[in-house]
Amino acid sequence: MRITIVTGADGAPFVHDLAARLAPEDELTVIAPTVRDHWSAWLKASPDLDALLLAPGTPATYAVADQLRTIEYSPEWQRTSDQTVATRLVRTELIGSGFSLTEATLAAATRGGLPYGLLPVSEERAELHVVVGDEPRAIHVEEYLADPAGHTPSETVLVAETLSVSATVTTTLRQTDVLVLGPSSRTLAIDPVLRTPGFLDLVPADLPVLVVEHDDSAPADLVRVAGLRQDDPGSPQRVAADPAAVLELARKVTA
Repeated sequence: MRITIVTGADGAPFVHDLAARLAPEDELTVIAPTVRDHWSAWLKASPDLDALLLAPGTPATYAVADQLRTIEYSPEWQRTSDQTVATRLVRTELIGSGFSLTEATLAAATRGGLPYGLLPVSEERAELHVVVGDEPRAIHVEEYLADPAGHTPSETVLVAETLSVSATVTTTLRQTDVLVLGPSSRTLAIDPVLRTPGFLDLVPADLPVLVVEHDDSAPADLVRVAGLRQDDPGSPQRVAADPAAVLELARKVTA
């Protein structure tokens, strides 16, 4: 059975748990959003991919980030762990050598021994910005998320010259037996993936789609200004946020 799951950073523990329950003949592929991507200290930051590349229980240290703050090189909202900095170093070098974001991600997943495939939804750069303040200005969503209480959002803006699903994601969706949405933030992860041009066209009306029940982990004000939730594609069924329940229903709908 080929399972494709759309999730972001907050779904990483669930994905690892689900992967541990698969049979040898099963195949799991994760499609992650890229709207939180940005460049930090000359490194390609992909927060959702970064989280999904980390092994569960990896202890975090912050020596590099703290030194960058000491010399006032990077803003506080760009603070990240040494382990994530290492991931970004490898990603940035591979991209600088001519590899695509997808290729760099697959290489990192293989080297890290992940029990699932991991794909960014798109190769193109697209960043989510949040318009805040009485005198409106747009800030990157990561800056907003670092201090949501310090900002009053009025709208969100997706900044991109072009945007489409990658060729690898296209192939994956055409071959999948079941699509799982979440558990992850609808505002920051699932809806940005579903709204990537070309994605919904690749989900036929009869494809089983399991919608995992999950409270949106994004700040309430951001959820409010982001607009209406994207309709679930395919043939959707709701399921509890339990890996065993998801796998059981996946086997039932694909039998």
